[in-house]
Amino acid sequence: MPTRETLLEDFRKIRTFGKAGKRAPHKPLLLLIALARVQNGEDRWLTYLQVEAQLSQLLLRYSPFGNPTPNNPFWRLRNDRFRDGDSEAPLWEVRGSAALLEAARVKNSSPGGKFLRDNAAAAGFHQDLHAFLAANPSIVNDLAEDILERNFPPTYHEELLDEIGMPWVVEWERARPRRKRDPKFRERVLSAYNYACAMCGYDGRIGEISLGLEAAHIRWHAMKGPDAVDNGLALCTFHHKVFDFGAIGLTDQLVVQVKASVNWRSESGAQLLDLHDRALIQPRRGEAPNLAHVRWHRAEVFGAQVPNS
Repeated sequence: MPTRETLLEDFRKIRTFGKAGKRAPHKPLLLLIALARVQNGEDRWLTYLQVEAQLSQLLLRYSPFGNPTPNNPFWRLRNDRFRDGDSEAPLWEVRGSAALLEAARVKNSSPGGKFLRDNAAAAGFHQDLHAFLAANPSIVNDLAEDILERNFPPTYHEELLDEIGMPWVVEWERARPRRKRDPKFRERVLSAYNYACAMCGYDGRIGEISLGLEAAHIRWHAMKGPDAVDNGLALCTFHHKVFDFGAIGLTDQLVVQVKASVNWRSESGAQLLDLHDRALIQPRRGEAPNLAHVRWHRAEVFGAQVPNS
C-alpha cells in the first residue's frame, strides 16, 4: 500500500516535457483534473472525449507554449509509476479498442486526438491507487497542493481549483456529502460582468484571456455558497482579496462600503477609500447579487454595521 510520503515523492518524479527552459504543465493539469474526480467521488475512468476540451482550455490559459496537445499527457502519463508496498505499478492506465491497446504496446509517440476519440480511449489512476486516494481525501489535498506549488504561482491556485471543480475535503468529512465546485462558475460570472471588475471596472487582457480577473463567491463556497451567478462577483485580484478579507462590504442597495478601520501609509493605498459609497457595477446579463448572500457577507465577513439605505 502506498503512503502519503511515497506518493508525494512518486508524483514529484513524474516526467514532464520541457522546452527552451520552460516546464510544460500538461501532466500536472491532467493530474489535477483526475484528483478532482477522486475527491468528487466520480468513476476512475475518464474518457478522452470528456477531458479533451477541458484540458485544451486549461493549456491555452496556463501553458507557455500556447498550442494545446491534450493527447500527450493523456497517453504519456501511463509511463509513470508509483510504489505500492514493495512493488511498483503503473500510475495511470489506458483502455479502449483493440487497436488502441495494440498502439499502447508498440507506439512510442502519442496517438492523435482523433485516434483516441475513434477508439474509445479512457484513462485513470491504477485501480489500487484510486481506491487508496478515495479512502484518504486529505492525501488528495496534499498531492493537489504540492502540484500547484511546484507548477503554478499562488495567484493561479484558487482559480485553477474553481476551473477543475476541486473540493477541499478533510478526513472527518468523508461520511458527509461532498460539495462539488462547478467548473463553469468562473466563466458564467465573468461573462455576466462583461469581463470587468465590478468594483473598479478593470478589464485587462492578454489577447483573449482575462488577466488578473477572478470570480469571487459572495457567500463563500466553504460556507455552502452556491456556484451561481447571483452569488458571484467579477473582481480584479486585489479587490477579490480585500472583499474576502472583509475590508469592503455591500449595502442592500449594492453600494460599496469600506471598513472604518482600513488605513494606509501611502497615497496609492488611499485609493481603496475611493470605493466608499460607490455603486457596484451591475452585471450586463441579469442575475444581480442575491441580497441573502450580500447580507451573509456583511454579517460574517465585513462584520460592521453597514447602512441599508
